[in-house]
Amino acid sequence: MTQVIHRMMAPIIFVFSALMFLAVIAQVIFRYVFVHPLPWSEELARYLMIWVACLAGSEAYRMKSHVGIDFVAKLLPSTMRKGVTQIAHLSVFVLMTVIIYQGLILSWMLMDQESPALEIPMGWPYLAVPVGAVFIAIHALIFLIEGFKKTAGTS
Repeated sequence: MTQVIHRMMAPIIFVFSALMFLAVIAQVIFRYVFVHPLPWSEELARYLMIWVACLAGSEAYRMKSHVGIDFVAKLLPSTMRKGVTQIAHLSVFVLMTVIIYQGLILSWMLMDQESPALEIPMGWPYLAVPVGAVFIAIHALIFLIEGFKKTAGTS
């Protein structure tokens, strides 16, 4: 399941990053070469950066390369360390479900408000947070299930 999500997510993150890069380059060229800045490029780059950060955060969680403080867990015996890891994944899953729920409510409420330059519904940029949280929650649930299988297999 995580590989399927990764194969879908990697190209999207790449395309959004490339579009963000092109928007910034266009802004620099139009501002300093043509002395006529584009009114929409900064806003587009900002919204794409939000989407990239939320989607890439889920990929980082999938690869277990997200920032973590594990010095306390490393001091514990391996059996307790597994339990702490499971509690951490469960906590992430619960937090992400709250973020998904509240993020969808906020995104829906902002669909009537338009962004200043692009004139798109503001709900779309805000939707990046619950969408990213969905993928993090999926990965947390997979890690929980894998952890329970390992624990059941060793008992």
